[in-house]
Amino acid sequence: MSERNNGGFGEISQLSERDKKCTTAETENLTERLKEQTEQLWWLRKQDVGCRKIRIPGDDNLQSMLVGTIMRKIKSRTWKKQRYFKLQDDCMTIWYKSKKAGNSHSTFSVSDVEAIREGHQSEVLLSIADEFPADRCFTLVFRGRRGNLDLVAESAEEAQSWIRGIRKLMENLENMGERERLDHVPRWISDWFRKADKNNDGRMNFREVRDLLKMMNVDMNEHHAHRLFTMADRSQSGTLEDDEFVLFYKMLTQREDVLRVFQQYSLDGQTLSQSDLEDFLRDGQLEGDDVQQHAEALIQRYEPSDTAKLLNALTFDGFLMYLGSPEGSIFNPRWQEIFQDMSQPLCHYFISSSHNTYLMEDQLRGQSSVEGYIR
Repeated sequence: MSERNNGGFGEISQLSERDKKCTTAETENLTERLKEQTEQLWWLRKQDVGCRKIRIPGDDNLQSMLVGTIMRKIKSRTWKKQRYFKLQDDCMTIWYKSKKAGNSHSTFSVSDVEAIREGHQSEVLLSIADEFPADRCFTLVFRGRRGNLDLVAESAEEAQSWIRGIRKLMENLENMGERERLDHVPRWISDWFRKADKNNDGRMNFREVRDLLKMMNVDMNEHHAHRLFTMADRSQSGTLEDDEFVLFYKMLTQREDVLRVFQQYSLDGQTLSQSDLEDFLRDGQLEGDDVQQHAEALIQRYEPSDTAKLLNALTFDGFLMYLGSPEGSIFNPRWQEIFQDMSQPLCHYFISSSHNTYLMEDQLRGQSSVEGYIR
């Protein structure tokens, strides 16, 4: 949300009750809209528009990462294993495996990396500081509950190559256009598919897909998921292939609640006129001043259709791009950085923390760490 906003996209949290009252006609309209979006997504996949790469030509660090290198993954003073790390061709996924792991491997997305710490800036790397110099060590800090990845490169030059390369990719993701974010098909979805495809036949039935989604921590309504499964099964074989599964996942994770809000403010159900958008900004986002100018600016900034721009209107895709942007965030951007006076003694501050925050695992036998407070 922009700085002028103190409210938020409050409509979304209230939609669960409305969903229960949704009429048959509204449900049919949503289904038709979903089918249209499915056709568009399928066409994009066939045209290879959804797989835009973000490779930065001429960058020596990225070229080195694409070739791959061996680094040590550190878990403790006694657990230090060599792993082969390699940046994938999509320049968003990093793949790594051990020499003894056969075909199995692990991956993570650059978009999941929150920060990179250079040197001995984790408890694990501090514990082996006498063995490996700081200029060869770095830590990847992930978003959410995923644990840190502590790494030791073979040389200081290799460490800096990976540090600079990952930071470059993170910066590039930050600057990526909203349309590219929506169109990009994450490689990790396909990786999950191949991992769950036990017999390597490239197909999965609904039961297998359902089990896979549970592994991916995707909460779903089974009836709704089966309906989307059938829609994504373009070959009508009763199974999903790799591309069909990616399509199914994107359909499953679409925000129908956002679509309902869009249709609530849209007079024709297809676009938001500038007047419609002004109503949404005023009532949904709780904006006050300069709503007219702000709505006009949002259309020009986020609407992907030149025709809609000429009509001063926002399509559903443009609406999604706006809501997915920092400008549409519910959080005040001024609070993303430290804005309080941090020069006072520690006893002058209230510390919001539970007494178990320092625990990294279970309460009885889990390790304690300051990382719990940092995260």
